[in-house]
Amino acid sequence: PGKLADCTAQDLNRTELFLVEGDSAGGSAKQARDREYQAIMPLKGKILNTWEVSSDEVLASQEVHDISVAIGIDPDSDDLSQLRYGKICILADADS
Repeated sequence: PGKLADCTAQDLNRTELFLVEGDSAGGSAKQARDREYQAIMPLKGKILNTWEVSSDEVLASQEVHDISVAIGIDPDSDDLSQLRYGKICILADADS
């Protein structure tokens, strides 16, 4: 989905997804990552604050959809059997 730069490994004990703000941070993260175990997904600025909106608004968000697809989950389900990463790291800008 989107601009996901995926990793090649599938071992949940070692794989990591880094969510970063914007293409600039994404470019720097892509250059510094271990391509085998670290995936990078740039986001479009600040993501929707899911505590302040209805479930319908969350599910309608393209960013939430893209993150869900990237990590291998369906937001409407409790099934985690298709997870693609063992860790999800959020790299936020200082102004977040």
